[in-house]
Amino acid sequence: MPKKLIIYAILSWLLALVFWQIIFNSHEVLSLILWEIHTIFTSVLAFYILISLIVPERILDIVKIIFRILFKVWFVIFIAFSLKKSFDIRGFLLTATFVFGYLEGLIDLNSWLTNKNGDFILNYFNAKNSKNTRISVCVIMLSLIHIFSAMIAFVFFSIK
Repeated sequence: MPKKLIIYAILSWLLALVFWQIIFNSHEVLSLILWEIHTIFTSVLAFYILISLIVPERILDIVKIIFRILFKVWFVIFIAFSLKKSFDIRGFLLTATFVFGYLEGLIDLNSWLTNKNGDFILNYFNAKNSKNTRISVCVIMLSLIHIFSAMIAFVFFSIK
């Protein structure tokens, strides 16, 4: 795996953090939770890298299925519980949505690259299709998605 790809992955992660920071640094709502957004984003990337290095490829889709089921089941349970008991767990639900959504996306991106669909991306980096290469490319791709999400959030919060 080219060392440049790891550098690109780190730079894209940093770019995503800086992009969010610049856009929402003075925003009345999001500026208060920027640190949490950065922490969750970084934690999800770190967890994905760790799980991708430890868990065999053939098991990764099963991990995704387990996370998807657990998230959807517990999301519904927590919503029902919060409505019934009237206690506020919105922060937890939003964080869980962020974490599980991004983690599921990373695993899907890895599967997409594994199935040779993303060979044009790997060719761009002059990299072979290996586990470590896919991890770096997935970090780059999710960082770009995170930047795109910031743009969408900026437009959403700009609408009066």
